[in-house]
Amino acid sequence: MSWESKTDYCGLSDGTILQIKSSNENRGSQYLEKLGQNGAIAATKLYGTNNASPSCEYTIKKAGNVTVQIGKITTVDNKRYALQQVVYTTGAGQEPTLTATSVQVESTTDGEDRMFEPVTLAVDPEETAQVVLSAATVSGSGCEITGATTTISGTVSPHNVNGDPVASGVHSGKVEADLTVGQYSTTAPTFAAGTNFEKSQTETVNDPDSDLPEWTAKFTKPLAIASSGS
Repeated sequence: MSWESKTDYCGLSDGTILQIKSSNENRGSQYLEKLGQNGAIAATKLYGTNNASPSCEYTIKKAGNVTVQIGKITTVDNKRYALQQVVYTTGAGQEPTLTATSVQVESTTDGEDRMFEPVTLAVDPEETAQVVLSAATVSGSGCEITGATTTISGTVSPHNVNGDPVASGVHSGKVEADLTVGQYSTTAPTFAAGTNFEKSQTETVNDPDSDLPEWTAKFTKPLAIASSGS
């Protein structure tokens, strides 16, 4: 693989809206050592080599919609990887970033791959704080959203034998929105959850003695299972 060719283990790069920027396979393994009678290593075994948790970073080339489905399988070199998390980070005056992680699952399937409902994520290369998915609103004179991070995630659990996955399951799918708000007047911001979201971390102020305090809050929406196989 050349330095110009990056592997998209998470299956999100389309070359138009998202371009793969970097990736790490993060492959693990286990090495067993057994001692003989005199204390020297008498036997060794390398196992659990089909065990990887790849991560990818993408550049946002243009504004558009990206479909994210936790649990969706991407096949690379005959190895199957299930999407586990996507994080979209934006902020005033900073380049937006989109990162993703996946996990290697069993090499074959009998049609029982489970995925969560798809999420349509609107991305934009503009260096602005972007509240997506209508997760929340903020009101208050002189209050400005300065940072917004959206995390779409679920737990993908490989079931291993001898360190290698032979089956897998998914659970706990959700969308989380973390907001940062600057208070530039005497009025504190008011946060409201969007449709199907609820406040999962109450608003809290940082540096309250400052003339320019900063507030943070979190909002969460659960995801439903979309497919349980045939």
